[in-house]
Amino acid sequence: MPSWPDTPPSPLWQRLSRESFTAPKLTEATRADAVVVGGGITGLSTALSLRERGLSVILLEAVTIGAGASGRANGQVIGTLTRMPPDQIREKIGQPFLDLVAGSADRLFALVERFNIDCDARRSGWLQPAHSAGRAKRAAGLAAGWARAGADTQALSREDVTDLIGAPGYQGGWLHRGGGHINPYAFTLGLARGVAGEGVQIFEHSPALGLQRAGEDWRVTTPEGEVRARYVVLATAAHTGDLWPGLAQSLVPVTSYQTATAPLGALADQILPGDQAFSDTRQDLRYMRKDREGRLVSGAALAVQIGAKFRLPRAVRRRLGELFPALSKAQMPEFWGGRIGMTTDRLPHLHRTDDGLAAFVGCNGRGLGLCCAMGPLLADAVTGLPEEDLALKPQPIRRLPLHFFVKRFARMILPWLRWQDSREVK
Repeated sequence: MPSWPDTPPSPLWQRLSRESFTAPKLTEATRADAVVVGGGITGLSTALSLRERGLSVILLEAVTIGAGASGRANGQVIGTLTRMPPDQIREKIGQPFLDLVAGSADRLFALVERFNIDCDARRSGWLQPAHSAGRAKRAAGLAAGWARAGADTQALSREDVTDLIGAPGYQGGWLHRGGGHINPYAFTLGLARGVAGEGVQIFEHSPALGLQRAGEDWRVTTPEGEVRARYVVLATAAHTGDLWPGLAQSLVPVTSYQTATAPLGALADQILPGDQAFSDTRQDLRYMRKDREGRLVSGAALAVQIGAKFRLPRAVRRRLGELFPALSKAQMPEFWGGRIGMTTDRLPHLHRTDDGLAAFVGCNGRGLGLCCAMGPLLADAVTGLPEEDLALKPQPIRRLPLHFFVKRFARMILPWLRWQDSREVK
């Protein structure tokens, strides 16, 4: 069976959202040229792109818009991939995909402007501080590589990073001025509002329970209705079920937890004074950004999830206190979690069939911008654009061996990653 979010969306992002959106449940049999399964950013961007091609489009969301990872993220807009540097992207995947990644933040902020989405969008830059001298050297290489790819970047010295963060502790880093941060829940609702205004029919509380061929069409069934369509796109990420056999077994769903301080008042002006988003070079990532009311929003992963609601804020407070001693006793009243879909090579995977079915998985922590950019590509892929013309080549679904155990114990690799982070990287 499909896997759907079983906890409410981020309480903080919901309270701060000035966007709203609701849609009815599908309660009848209907038809469209294309049906998109999944009402997160990928699904909405894809539905918009299909509509712009003149197709009639229905989007099915199992719970409510923004209930999945799109509405639970930290909110950082990052126009890069997690692991692969730009020169390798160009060499191994191709220039068109490098251009797509490099332009992913541009597409997100263009959608904000196009639909006048009120999501506290701040294009103030994304900062990656380096926690060791070796990582600082690597960060300088990334800044140069992304500059060659057309991004507005800058390598940073130890002093530069100290000034941008508002505290010492890092050895250098780099700045991507095209990045920034948003309220991701508000952005997703506003994007849904805009997409619906373009003529896409959106149905909430309408999970796709079945997918079968019906003559020349696909038949997607929900608890109270069905849709027949020539094209189907699965945009369900970490909540992928068994609609496409093997797809869920090709990725690893990982729970990421978020927490936030209370509003910091005047202290907020001293932390990240330029209001950049920040995620460092550790594999056990440390990251943060401020919201519009001066909270510091951060998070982490846990190897053992028991008691996460109590243990995670304490762990993050300890990390924040190491960097900002004034936060060593800060209140951390906000907490939520969400599932992200990881691929073992940390690259996005595009899949399609010859009869109008396509899917994308593997945001790997770069979901906001990348999901916006993948919408046009998915529309191209599902409608039959030749493989040589696609920015990302489709690949066969590869089930992970022992997936049942992998998805349950993947988080236990955290101690190993922390040990690696403690070692110098030349």
